[in-house]
Amino acid sequence: MLNKSYKHIIFDFDGVLAETNYIRFEGFELLFKDYPSDQVNRLVQYAMNNGGISRYEKIRLFFEQIRQESISDDRVQFLAKRYSDLVKEKVADAEPVRGSLEFLNRYHRDYDFAVVSGSDQEELREVCRLRKIDHFFVEILGSPTAKELNIAFLLAKTGWDKKECLFVGDSINDYEAAQKNDIDFLARNAGLTDWGSVKALSVLNDLSELDSFLKGE
Repeated sequence: MLNKSYKHIIFDFDGVLAETNYIRFEGFELLFKDYPSDQVNRLVQYAMNNGGISRYEKIRLFFEQIRQESISDDRVQFLAKRYSDLVKEKVADAEPVRGSLEFLNRYHRDYDFAVVSGSDQEELREVCRLRKIDHFFVEILGSPTAKELNIAFLLAKTGWDKKECLFVGDSINDYEAAQKNDIDFLARNAGLTDWGSVKALSVLNDLSELDSFLKGE
């Protein structure tokens, strides 16, 4: 049973605050549209199973593991920038996860909020600004730094008590990042992860249920 006396809530972004997961997948299809479709499909499937992994790692995996060819750091950076150009506007305009805006507006004075995402940090901050939600968060952290390291950085910088922290995510990678930092995790069912395989885990369909969860209802 999770402790409900939280003071600090950390959110993933894609699939938790905004319905953007499929925009991300489509972005890889567009980025690699000139490559064999079976290879691109393998990358998209990997992305669907590993939502918390950064685009930098996914681009490198596409070349080194799927295509079996080397890729330079400069090329990874170039392709990551192209990817951002393909998706940023769509992500900024995407529908919010049901209940997310209402929760942020209602409770931003009662809790400390932060975002830790696998999305590119510069892009993520710009997207949050465009969506007019950036002011809700103490920190907005993203890749290329790994999610578990960003959570550790956030906890060290703020001095937040781990027992008073909750991480809300929608992927196994999110769950593992919370576990490695010894903080509680709450899953949002975005339709990509079989949360039934993770024992004793609380799962919400969307953030309209977060209020009741925190009240222990």
